[in-house]
Amino acid sequence: MSSDEWLMRVESGLSAHFKQASGGSRPGVDWLIDMKRGQAVYRVRVRGLLADNASASTRKDEAYQARTAMQYLDSLLSHGWDPQEERTHIITIGNPLNATGHAEAPSTNRPWWKFW
Repeated sequence: MSSDEWLMRVESGLSAHFKQASGGSRPGVDWLIDMKRGQAVYRVRVRGLLADNASASTRKDEAYQARTAMQYLDSLLSHGWDPQEERTHIITIGNPLNATGHAEAPSTNRPWWKFW
């Protein structure tokens, strides 16, 4: 590892419903991410709110959600952001992209034994 590379790891995550300006709430996770480069260590909080159309598998996949939060921070770093700058980090996490580069649609498969 060179001294220019950032190391990131999830310190913790708090899953909750977060109030919105509209008065409602949205499910998501407050991720506390440790970032380290050389001897410098920073703790950054990223609130990852789930998109309205997030599938059940996306909602359960905490590893995917955490990776998305770290990818967001990596993107900020590559655009010149300095972790010493205080900033509120709020992102919306949607479904992962499939092989064609489109967001996976929520499953419409219904159990064969249910009646509608």
